[in-house]
Amino acid sequence: MKSKRPGLGYLAALGSAALVGLFTVLNKWLLRESLPPLTAGAWTYFAAGLALLPFALHAGGLTFKRPLVVAGWLLAGSVIGPTLYFLGLQLTSGEQGVLMINTEAVFTALLAFVIFHEKVTINTVLASIAIIIGGIIMSWPAAGGTLLAGHTLGNLLIAVGYLGWATENNLGRLLGENIPSVTLVCFKALVAAAVMASLALLFKQPLAVPSRVVPGIVASGALALGCSLAFFYMAMQHIGSARTGLVSSTSIFWGTLAAIFLLKETLTAVIIAAGLLMILGLAALAWESLKRQKEPQKTEA
Repeated sequence: MKSKRPGLGYLAALGSAALVGLFTVLNKWLLRESLPPLTAGAWTYFAAGLALLPFALHAGGLTFKRPLVVAGWLLAGSVIGPTLYFLGLQLTSGEQGVLMINTEAVFTALLAFVIFHEKVTINTVLASIAIIIGGIIMSWPAAGGTLLAGHTLGNLLIAVGYLGWATENNLGRLLGENIPSVTLVCFKALVAAAVMASLALLFKQPLAVPSRVVPGIVASGALALGCSLAFFYMAMQHIGSARTGLVSSTSIFWGTLAAIFLLKETLTAVIIAAGLLMILGLAALAWESLKRQKEPQKTEA
């Protein structure tokens, strides 16, 4: 049995958090380079799946014992999540796209309560409300603006995309009982690439990309998405899922820094206020998860 190395675990969790924040910023850069959203998504997920394929083949274990769960998992995580995320990111800023990552934690906790009947405390409810209010404040249109347009529509699409990914997270718990995590992630990424490539062709978005964006695609898919997941699972092995989640909540900090320096975006008072509110909510959710992990498990007589 592998010995646990907390130092390595925290370092891996921090690396995963930084790469998760960078993922959105790199994707926004691709969209700024006039790459159609479905094309960008298809190549990004193909790069991620290709990077993880050797590890998935080594791990093996791809089974379809629960076909309905697999179908729902793929619909949520390979169709709804990535498609709406890329379509929404085209309409909003990199900073706002990064902050919308917080909604995934809220949806995951809510669906865990619905599907697995997990305990929901008042702290979880208040933290979720803080994140949602932060998202609304950030997404609200400027004076004279309209709802369901511009960054408001973009953030809404991203939020629904994260609802899809939250559904995938919960259904993945069932599939993870029989299938290694890296195999699941690789399979999901390759299916997402095929789905978005098909949609791109359907909506007449070219799949050919200029050579100047290839490094960005590799960085976004293979590095930011593929390596972030590898670091995340490494961290869980050494420090547990709750502590890994707590460190991962720093992803929006790294993503915001990347948006400022790489995309040359500026922070506004509204984004700062909304971001602080969402960070507090996310930290509270992560802390609640850590407390639950420390609770003594009841044993049957």
